[in-house]
Amino acid sequence: MPVPLQVAFFLACVAIVLFVSAVTVLSILVYRRASSAARQLEEAKADLKQLMQDSRAMIQNVTLLSARANQQLDELDKVVHIVRGWSERADQVVAEVSAAVEAPALKIARSLRMLHQTWRLIVDALAEDSGETKHKNGKTRRKDPKEG
Repeated sequence: MPVPLQVAFFLACVAIVLFVSAVTVLSILVYRRASSAARQLEEAKADLKQLMQDSRAMIQNVTLLSARANQQLDELDKVVHIVRGWSERADQVVAEVSAAVEAPALKIARSLRMLHQTWRLIVDALAEDSGETKHKNGKTRRKDPKEG
């Protein structure tokens, strides 16, 4: 075999050995990176499982709180309904009492005013007969016989 062909085969063999060595080293590096990534993924998976459990527990707690809040709102609605009924009944009682008391009270007040006016007329009439006069300032004085 000719020498240049032998040199070409030798160089080709060296190239193949170098290529296989490089591929082997790169494969080892890729394997290490892949195993490191797989380990990190497993840790993340465990963390995510814990996070999911915590999230589920939190959702259950929020659901329970929501149910309790709805129950309390229902009870509050019932209380408001009852109080509204009491308020309406109280309004009815006040209206009935007002109707029963207001008219007689107004009649009594009117009667008292009329009685007061009548009494004033009587007193004024008696005062004029007795000779006293009443001035605008409310003071009374004896009528002077010279005034006539």
